[in-house]
Amino acid sequence: KNQVEQSPQSLIILEGKNCTLQCNYTVSPFNNLRWYKQDTGRGPVSLTIMTFSENTKSNGRYTATLDADTKKSSLHITASQLSDSASYICVVSALCSTGT
Repeated sequence: KNQVEQSPQSLIILEGKNCTLQCNYTVSPFNNLRWYKQDTGRGPVSLTIMTFSENTKSNGRYTATLDADTKKSSLHITASQLSDSASYICVVSALCSTGT
């Protein structure tokens, strides 16, 4: 059964502090993992896309890590700002295979 779980469900931090969001998944076979930021009333915006071979990817103050062996990812936000107040979504895509 393919599942994706994020933690924590909600988080309150002081402006300027760092924070980390976690994503655990059981999706197999794994294709890629994406982190999105969604502001209230707006559509999700892609922060990063990671494939099996990538361990770390940065996008400004956002740094995503991926451990494909333990099926875990984290999104680290450095020096948080008021504009970081949003929903963060972890999406894991399975690798589709076609039978003959």
